[in-house]
Amino acid sequence: MNNRKLLFILALLLLTPLVHGQEAVPPSSIGQNQSMNANVNPKTQPQTQLQSQSQRLLLPQAQTQPVGGQGEFPPNSVPVKFEGIVVQVDPLAVKSVNGDVQTFIPSRQEAPAGLRADWPNSGDLVLLTYVPRAGGHALTDIEIVGKTIVGTIKEIAEDDSWIVVRTQLPEKREYEVNIPLQASADFKPLVSAMRQGDGIRATYVREGGINSSDETAQVRINHVRSLEWQSEPVGRAARWASLLIAIFVLFILAYIFTRGHPTHLYLGRDNRYSSSKFQTFLWFWLVISAYIAIVSHRIAAAGWSYVGGVDIPPHLLILSGISVLTFAGAKAITTGKVDEKPDLKQPAPEPKATDLICDDNNRPDLGDFQMVAITILTVIIYAISAVEFMENIEFRRVVTMPDVDATLLSIFGLGQAAYLGKKAAGEE
Repeated sequence: MNNRKLLFILALLLLTPLVHGQEAVPPSSIGQNQSMNANVNPKTQPQTQLQSQSQRLLLPQAQTQPVGGQGEFPPNSVPVKFEGIVVQVDPLAVKSVNGDVQTFIPSRQEAPAGLRADWPNSGDLVLLTYVPRAGGHALTDIEIVGKTIVGTIKEIAEDDSWIVVRTQLPEKREYEVNIPLQASADFKPLVSAMRQGDGIRATYVREGGINSSDETAQVRINHVRSLEWQSEPVGRAARWASLLIAIFVLFILAYIFTRGHPTHLYLGRDNRYSSSKFQTFLWFWLVISAYIAIVSHRIAAAGWSYVGGVDIPPHLLILSGISVLTFAGAKAITTGKVDEKPDLKQPAPEPKATDLICDDNNRPDLGDFQMVAITILTVIIYAISAVEFMENIEFRRVVTMPDVDATLLSIFGLGQAAYLGKKAAGEE
């Protein structure tokens, strides 16, 4: 009986939303609709609704249509100012500080003589006055308010408020000059990260005008408007190729020094492949290969003056130390056991790849498998990080290799600790 009541209640709950979802139309509304439909031709009603809807959609567009014929803006359009750095000379394209790029007309050849005389070069900081036209932004005035220089930092003030940049004269590349630049508070964090010898690109404005004479320029102040390191983009294929070539070069060296047996580098005395030696060998191989690839791209982009200068980050240093410590600890544990029982480890007939995840009795071992699996995972993740790190080579005297995250470092450390723990405790 209780089950029937429960089913009845559930059915009532399910049917109630359906019943209330179908709202009844009041009779008065039906009458009104019928009277309205009787006065409207059913063929013209949809067309009338579409026309009213299209008028609503086109109303904003109709308000923005230019006044006058042939799609031209009115002659009395208000001039607009636009400031930015020239990224393309002809046709003139300027990029603002916010990253907005605008193209202007006319071209240099079609411009009036007054505009052609003031036509900027690539990298100039300009203040443009233009009138919006249907065919584009029509220039009316060009004012060069700043310059962009490319050079190396010669000196940095102790309070990071000034930098001196060594650069070449645009008109005479064989001559070099020192240009002092004053950095505002917004640029001080960036200046504090820079070092002498870094290659930078800076845009500045000068008090009294950028074209002031050399005599007055000595007492004028150059204010930084934009500042960044010089950089050279590297394609993904080139990045992977450099890393793989470095790995191959190390393999050739290992092949030569081991007389054709590079796998002997992680072979134990019992003629079995050692898990601890293998993880150290694999990790060392990748880190050194990544270092070689990064240095090679720095040389290719910025020259031989940027050889070296690649630091190792803290987590990467700790992870490498754990790898070496595991190898040394496993070696010490094995040596101590063999000294106590010389016949403990019998030589294997031949080494096999399964030795890396098996114990001395050729049984799969969780500790060995866990350490090898985590090492391979770490190597794959760091290889991808190294390749992405080389996407943009900055002209910095000192750079830091990509670091590993704390999670990966913790997992790697736990895997190595579990391996050493089971090694010290002995086989089950």
